[in-house]
Amino acid sequence: MRRFSVFHRPIWLLALMLSGACAVAQDSAALQHPSDYLRVTNYPGGFVGADRESWREAVEEVEDIEIPSSADGAHQKALFYDSGSDRDKPLLLVLHSWSTGYLQNIDIPLAEFARANDWVFMHPDFRGANTGDPDTTASEMVLSDMHDALQYARDNANVDPSRIYLLGYSGGAMNALHLARMNPDVFAGTAIWVPVYDLVDWYEWNASRGEKYAGEIEGACGGNPLENDTARQECRKRSPSTYMSEVAGKLPILIAHGIDDETVPPDYALRAFNDLAKQGEGVDAAAYEQLRSTREVPDALRSRHVNDGDLVGFESAEADVLLHMKSGPVELVLFEGEHDMLYRPGLEWLARQRRD
Repeated sequence: MRRFSVFHRPIWLLALMLSGACAVAQDSAALQHPSDYLRVTNYPGGFVGADRESWREAVEEVEDIEIPSSADGAHQKALFYDSGSDRDKPLLLVLHSWSTGYLQNIDIPLAEFARANDWVFMHPDFRGANTGDPDTTASEMVLSDMHDALQYARDNANVDPSRIYLLGYSGGAMNALHLARMNPDVFAGTAIWVPVYDLVDWYEWNASRGEKYAGEIEGACGGNPLENDTARQECRKRSPSTYMSEVAGKLPILIAHGIDDETVPPDYALRAFNDLAKQGEGVDAAAYEQLRSTREVPDALRSRHVNDGDLVGFESAEADVLLHMKSGPVELVLFEGEHDMLYRPGLEWLARQRRD
């Protein structure tokens, strides 16, 4: 191992959350994880694999639904699961990533988890893949659609209001941050993986590398944000980085990022943590560039590692935890990996959260 790993074997204990907003909700040992897949990079078909038949084969009970948009009346497609049981159940709202829509296959293990543990599952389209259409990419339409999907689930299932959870990966993490910050009193926990955080910076990152995402950002925001003031302002409007400091200390969020990610720079996780941390518990901005350039945990942050046995599932996925930090209700994990999401750690963390 080329890096110093600060991960220790997790223990199966309930840990009382330090945040006043949340408390332990469910013993990890009681959860069922029926999928054999531990991370999205190992799921068949890759990130953009998407087809209805795969969902039917894995979770035949998942329904195809349409949700009328409160913004323009369009019908948003979504996948929805509810066992119909009488008990109040946790709700897991999962947001697809950047380059595909609501049929994204890598989220099938999350639906299998919901069925196995009798959770409600919602997987909306919110204008589909971010192809450059101005209505996509954290637009006002997207924000409205996500709210509509949340409301549909709450209206059509017995949802425990103290256990409403949100999860997003990559572009889905970008949108999850938006939805969480707009609903600080709704979500008991939000788990985000490798988040797109600043569209201007991410445009520059991708343009310098000749990646398609730069053109898609130009289409969504109306031009090159490095040269066009209007496009730059639109990108800022659509970037979580513009808003997250407004809800610092209020949102229970797990931010996880693979330190070797070449699709979304890992310093975005540090930036998000910094904006959400309690006053005086942020990260020096110098650490951003150090992390991006060296792909090593900055020395100044090593002393802030929390070794409380609270992380479950990283070891089984062979993803060493390199840094775990907390500030109030926000947690940061840098792990040995690339542009990845590990299924079990996020679900285990969410299951422990409950709103008072």
